[in-house]
Amino acid sequence: MSEDLRPMEKIARGELVSEGKTKKIYAVQGDAKHAIVEYKNTITAFDDPSFTKEFATKAKYSNTTTSRVFEMLNTAGVPTAFVRQLSDTEFLAEKCTMVPLEVVVRRYAVGSYLKRHPEFAKSEGLPWPGLPGQGEPPHRFEKPMVEFFLKTTRGGLKDAQGETIVEGLDPAKGEEDPFIENPHDAQWRLVHPKKQSTDPEASLGRTIDAARVVGGATIPEMGSAIVRALETLELFFTTHAFKLIDFKIEFGVTQDGRVVISDVIDNDSWRLRDKNWNDVSKQSFRDGEKLSKIEDKYELVAAVLEQSRN
Repeated sequence: MSEDLRPMEKIARGELVSEGKTKKIYAVQGDAKHAIVEYKNTITAFDDPSFTKEFATKAKYSNTTTSRVFEMLNTAGVPTAFVRQLSDTEFLAEKCTMVPLEVVVRRYAVGSYLKRHPEFAKSEGLPWPGLPGQGEPPHRFEKPMVEFFLKTTRGGLKDAQGETIVEGLDPAKGEEDPFIENPHDAQWRLVHPKKQSTDPEASLGRTIDAARVVGGATIPEMGSAIVRALETLELFFTTHAFKLIDFKIEFGVTQDGRVVISDVIDNDSWRLRDKNWNDVSKQSFRDGEKLSKIEDKYELVAAVLEQSRN
């Protein structure tokens, strides 16, 4: 974790560096090492603009959640880019060169994993009970399952020199952000993220050079960091009668060469269930629950994580 001991009033926004669906990234005036991350009030699903909604407290609850999570991870010695919370909707982070991977850690077999491994599905395909008393809990991995997906844009990815690493993956066919079948090898085989290996259409017929993607990072150190993050957060949530199902993060390399968890970890990033297996995370939004109920759940999770400061 980087330390920036300047008073908060001395940390001033510079130019807007980038803007995504849920966040804005600003430079810091007079500081080339840090950036300000500001949350927006938007919540999205399925990479479909028609599913983008807003509620007035989204930025506040997401920023509270991610700030408490990163504080917890920093205390546990898990490397992150987070420095400190600046306001209700902003935090300060180290600038990073992002690694174009989405890294997923699973304690339970759910989501796209079940599409690739339907043998782990239970209760006639129900990955978990919809209501208390219905179905069976999902399969629990004794050792956390870590998976790597290539992060592409419109089915393509270029390296730092602007040369094409992969192109032509079809988002309409679900090929974007493919699963990396063999992440520890020097040459990665890309496969469809939601098809069984026995499916003739699972192989995308693409092999890429791992070194062109990971840059200054390594698969073992990213895998180790995300497992430590899971175990740290899982311990906290178990104490508060919640079940952390899985989550997805991104890594970056700092200016001094450290590999850290970057981007954010908030209620959009994970699947979180209460003691009765009712969802309290973004999955409820994907499932079509009313926005007022989603807001209540984000408030609940933020309030629970505030207790980590006690």
